[in-house]
Amino acid sequence: MSLVYRSIVTVPQDHDVIASTSAVLSEWLSKRGTAGARVDFARSGAYELSKRSRAMVLRHENPDEDITFLRLTTESDKPDGVWRTTVTAVRDPKRLTHRYIWIDMTVDPRAGISGSERLDIAPPDAVRMLLDKVPGFDGGHRLPAVPHIVRGKDDTAVRTLLDSVNDPDRRLAIVVTAAPEDMTVAGWCETMGSVLARSTGMCAGYVLDAAAHEALGRILPRGFDVPAGGVRTFLPRVDLNDAADSLRHPRMSAQTLDTARDGDRVRAWVSLALARSVRDNALESPLPPALHDIDALLNEEEIDAFIHDAEDDPSVPSRPSPVAAGGDQQAADFIELLRTRLADKSHEANRLSTEAKRLGTRLAEQVKENERLNAELTELTEETDAARESLHAAQHEIAWLRERLCQEGLYRLATESPPPDPRRRPPHKVEDLLDRITDGSNFPHLYFTIEDHDTVRELTGSRKENLWVARAWEALLALDDYARFQLENPGSGLNFHGYLREPPDGYRAIPVRRLASRESDHVRNREKLSEKRVFKVPHEVDPRGEVPMFAHIKLDTEYGICPRLYFYPHLGPQTTNRIYIGYLGRHLPVQRTN
Repeated sequence: MSLVYRSIVTVPQDHDVIASTSAVLSEWLSKRGTAGARVDFARSGAYELSKRSRAMVLRHENPDEDITFLRLTTESDKPDGVWRTTVTAVRDPKRLTHRYIWIDMTVDPRAGISGSERLDIAPPDAVRMLLDKVPGFDGGHRLPAVPHIVRGKDDTAVRTLLDSVNDPDRRLAIVVTAAPEDMTVAGWCETMGSVLARSTGMCAGYVLDAAAHEALGRILPRGFDVPAGGVRTFLPRVDLNDAADSLRHPRMSAQTLDTARDGDRVRAWVSLALARSVRDNALESPLPPALHDIDALLNEEEIDAFIHDAEDDPSVPSRPSPVAAGGDQQAADFIELLRTRLADKSHEANRLSTEAKRLGTRLAEQVKENERLNAELTELTEETDAARESLHAAQHEIAWLRERLCQEGLYRLATESPPPDPRRRPPHKVEDLLDRITDGSNFPHLYFTIEDHDTVRELTGSRKENLWVARAWEALLALDDYARFQLENPGSGLNFHGYLREPPDGYRAIPVRRLASRESDHVRNREKLSEKRVFKVPHEVDPRGEVPMFAHIKLDTEYGICPRLYFYPHLGPQTTNRIYIGYLGRHLPVQRTN
C-alpha cells in the first residue's frame, strides 16, 4: 500500500490524550452507522462496520510504567482501491517529552490506477475532529483545523507567526495568505478554509489582515514575501538569510489566484495545487525514532491479534462439553458453534487467498515500475554525462582561448572576467514560467495560443514541478532556436527531429528522445481522441483558426500527470515563420486512459 496522507501532532503531558482520542474516534465511527457505535476502545478487538469496511482496535497498556498506546485502523473497499486509515495515540511520560497523535492513510489502487495523482486524496473527517477537540502542536505552535486570522493591531500575533515560520522543530508546512481588496478578512478566511480542506492536518493556515500583511512585509526579506491576495507556503527549515532558499517555498501570486476566483469561491485546482506541496512535505517526513519503535510494536500486535483472533476472542462464550453435560440441546448448540467457527475460518482463508493474489499482482506491477524507473535513471544519467562532457569541453575551450590570447600578447584581455549574462535565469515555478511565456519578450520565434492557463497551473505544487518547468523551458528554447535556424538557413530542409539528432553549432537543443513527432495511428484516427489535440492558431495560419497538433515534447515519463507540450511549426516560404505552442499540461487521453 502507498502512503498518501500523514499528520503528526504533539499533545501536552497534562492532557489525557487516550481518553480524548477514544471519544473523538467513537463519535467519528458513530457517524458511519450503528456498527461503528459498537466499537469498544477499552480493549483490543476487530469489527465489521459494513460489507465493505472493517475496523480493528489495538490497546497496549503497561500500568506499571504508565504506558498506553491506542490504535484504530479502518479499512474500506472503494471503487478506486482499498483505503486504510490508521489513528494512533501515545502516552509514555517516562520516555517521551510529549504525548502524540499521528494519522496515516494508505491506499492500494485498483488495477489501472497508477500513482497518487489520479486518486481523490482528502483527509479523514477524524483529523478535523481531533484537531478541534485535542490541543495538537507542530513544534512550538498550535496546529489548527481551519485557517487562523492574524490581526496587525496585535504585535504579538505577527511575531508569533514569524516564530512559527522559523521554528526549527516544525515538521509541517505553514500556508500564509493575505485577503484581497474586494473581500473581508473573515470572508477570505472562510474561503481559504474550503481551499485548505484537502490539507487539514498537514499544514497550519493563517490569513493576514492589511495591517498584519504590512507588518510582516517589513520583517520578511525580499523574495519571501506573502503576496496580497496570493498565497505563500513556508516549508520547514526556512533560511531567511539565504535568498536562494525562497525558491523552495511555493508562491501563488494574486494574479493566479484571481483567475481562479468566482466571487468568494475558488476553483478546485488551487486546493489540489496547495495540497500537493504540503502533502509531499508531510509524506517525506519520517516518524520520529521513538514513534517508529512504537509503530513497529503495534504492527506486530496487529498481526498477532489477526492470527489469534479466533482463539482469544472474548466475545465467544465458553461452552460446556456436550458429553459432560449429557444434554441433546447442548450438543446441538456446540455443533452449531463449531460450524459457525469453521465457516468463519473458511471465509478468512478465502480472504487471505484473495489478498495473496492481490499482493502477487501488486508485486508484478512494482517490478514493472522498478524497470521503468531504472530506464528513466539510465536516461537521466546519460543526459548528465552529456552535460558534463559539454561543460568540460567548454572549460577546455576557455582555457585554450585564454592561453592563445596570452601568446598574442593580450594579457589584460586574457585575465578579464566576462560581462554578466544578459539572459534571465531559468524559471523554477509554473507561475514564473507562465509569466515568461506570455510577456512576449523571451521567444521571438514562438507564438503561444494556450487559452486555458488552468491546464498549465495544474502542474503547480507537485514534487516534480521544478523538473517539469526546467524541461518545458529547455524545450521552448530549443524550439525557438530551431525556428531561428530555419530562418538563417532556408535551404537546409532539416526537420525538428533531424535538428535534435545533430544540433548545429550555436543552437540550443534537447535530447531527441523527448520528442514525439506524431501521435499513434489510434489517436490520430479516433475522433474522440484526436479532437482533444486540436488547438487555436491565428487565422493567417489556418482559416479555421485551429489546427490539429500531434507533434509534442514529453516533459516526464512517469505515470500520472506526465506533462506534454504540443506545438505546430509554420516555417518556410509564404508562412508566418513561427512555431505555435497550443498546449502545456497533463498527459492528454490515449487508448489506455480513455
